[in-house]
Amino acid sequence: MLNYWLAGLIEGDGSIIIPNNKLQYPYIRIAFHEKDLPLAKKLTEWVGYGNINEVKSSKLVVWTVYEEEALKDLINRINGKMRTPKVHRLDKLIDWYNLSNKKAGHLLVSKGLDSTPLDSNAWLAGMSDADSNFNIIISSPFGRNSIRIQTHWRLEFSQKTYHGYDQLYWGSLISSFLNTTLYSRSREIEGRLYSSFIVMTYSEKSNQTIIDYFNKYPLLSTKYLDFKDWVRVVEIQQKKKEKQNNLLRKTKISTDLLKEVEILKAGMNNKRRRFNWDHLNLITNYF
Repeated sequence: MLNYWLAGLIEGDGSIIIPNNKLQYPYIRIAFHEKDLPLAKKLTEWVGYGNINEVKSSKLVVWTVYEEEALKDLINRINGKMRTPKVHRLDKLIDWYNLSNKKAGHLLVSKGLDSTPLDSNAWLAGMSDADSNFNIIISSPFGRNSIRIQTHWRLEFSQKTYHGYDQLYWGSLISSFLNTTLYSRSREIEGRLYSSFIVMTYSEKSNQTIIDYFNKYPLLSTKYLDFKDWVRVVEIQQKKKEKQNNLLRKTKISTDLLKEVEILKAGMNNKRRRFNWDHLNLITNYF
């Protein structure tokens, strides 16, 4: 399962660089947020290779593979497990490797796109570690005495890749899996138009689908911690709904539970300051 997770992570936050001349060598790199440095180190431990460079100015940790034997191993790990147009970059890398090793006779063969069900492997977990987030929205639509809590898992990605490939296909796969809608939006960023697709859970059913999936195929980055806090808020929502159904009337969330939700929300995503990496030592179904 680790290889499926790795394929999704590379498709989300990775780059496959192929040189235009014979004097340079290709490489694969993954850009982690600096807070995920322990994960980058653990990845090196798991696969047995990878150089790590901390880019303080960008708050990034870049994990890079460029040695030929390591590249071959990484290609074999993710070959046939990709779902996005980045597979074309992998194909070009395979062509480069085969051209460089023509005399040796150990040629690689592209296996194309993965077509297995999304819930059969950890690919979506890798993609989510790269580009998703968990949202908690607290609002008062009908005044201070009416508190509404909304919980969403959200994945946003560009409508076209840097090389011009459309990304509607795999976005539709995820939205179908979650039984939700694939949204599109366009906005101007620093004078340039940016068009993206968004997949988002918005119902109790779609939330439960993504919870069941991540319980089976855990996130490995700090988003695992966000997921756990987010699930706690979903549970609070469910208990409130059950209470309303039993009483046959609407009820307010208790002050203590609302305070707990506010604390959890305040410590998630970019606001998280406490980190625990025990989950990296507890996962078993990835190996």
